[in-house]
Amino acid sequence: MKPFKSIMSMTLLPAAVMYLGVGCASMGSQEAMQTAQLDTGPGPAYTTVDGKVTKIEGSVYTIQTESTGYQNYGTTKNVSETKIYVSQQTKKLHGDKKVGDKVRAEITRGGFANSIQ
Repeated sequence: MKPFKSIMSMTLLPAAVMYLGVGCASMGSQEAMQTAQLDTGPGPAYTTVDGKVTKIEGSVYTIQTESTGYQNYGTTKNVSETKIYVSQQTKKLHGDKKVGDKVRAEITRGGFANSIQ
């Protein structure tokens, strides 16, 4: 039985190391993958995002949103970030936006901003 355990460990160990390595490497590129998956054209409205612009990188705006729970009861706030794609096709109410502006954007399921105000 000893040779079987040796063969098994020689097979499983590299597979486990490769699996962990791929998992760690993909974590760093999640943001790049998310940006690459954003819609780049208008489409059916999916939801509305309210928040503050925290970063603008080209056509991708990062919006920080806050929620306080059901009917604003409670003392904890949930803060999250949403990336949206803004282009010339986006209807910009009240002009161009900059970091620090409070905005409301109607976005598609893929993150394209149909309108931003």
